[in-house]
Amino acid sequence: MSFIDNSDRLQFHYYFRDESHSIDSILRNECEKEILYIFKEISETLALNLDLESLPTEEGGFIETWKFLGKNSAQITLLVSIAAIIISRFPAENKELTKLQIENLKLDNELKRKELEKLNLEFIQDEDKINTKVLIDSVELVNKNYKIAWRKSNLYKKLNTYKKIDSVEVLRHKEDKPIGKPRKIPKSHFSKFVLKTDELPDLEKENAKIDVISPAIKNGKFRWKGFYNEEIITFIMNDINFKQLVLKGNVHFSNKFSIEVEMTQERKINYDGNIKTTNTIVNKVIASIEDGKRIEYKK
Repeated sequence: MSFIDNSDRLQFHYYFRDESHSIDSILRNECEKEILYIFKEISETLALNLDLESLPTEEGGFIETWKFLGKNSAQITLLVSIAAIIISRFPAENKELTKLQIENLKLDNELKRKELEKLNLEFIQDEDKINTKVLIDSVELVNKNYKIAWRKSNLYKKLNTYKKIDSVEVLRHKEDKPIGKPRKIPKSHFSKFVLKTDELPDLEKENAKIDVISPAIKNGKFRWKGFYNEEIITFIMNDINFKQLVLKGNVHFSNKFSIEVEMTQERKINYDGNIKTTNTIVNKVIASIEDGKRIEYKK
């Protein structure tokens, strides 16, 4: 069984086209923000509780170094190694989020718990090193976190606009000693990391329950308002038959009225990497419920 050399620091090296050792302050802060969020998402996905320090910058064009702190060297090595791979590895697809990431947009706590149990990261608390299989399996789990792909896309999108930059390089360190080979990315490859769209596939719901707050009881393109998934939503009622029943006064509404529906939610990712529903469309009303009384509607 092969093991990963221990490391406790990650270095991010900006190479420039000229001989200077300075960088635009706003760009630097924005890039560091995205990298720190990547560290955060990796830590949370793997349930690792580590602290982080920024070390003094170095010349050659411009070098940032972060030092990870924790009780266990193997956990630190795992996070540093994953971060180096994630930041520098080309995504499998660059036009949109991969199918795997889409299926895990909101990594369910139960799913995450089962995945972590498979990894069995608990055992490395008393270990000094991690083996390559743990690293590979951990990277696979982390890659399911769509926010990491989004943050990496933001990072390289910002870097690609900086005319002065020639390439970037990621390198692990153990104290002041470089560990492994540097992972260098030329500027010509930056666009490969950038997601081309913030749109997500529509989310289809077959048996969603909406508590109706206010229906549209007049004819026209009016939106309904309801309470769904602990949020107030507005939605388009596209079930023509149910709309006709409403307009004819055949549906009685009260403050305890809800509907079971088939619906579609259009979504996109906002700048911070959070999923935002942009439109909700009810395609079919399956049933209505009022005071516990359920009325089904024909298909």
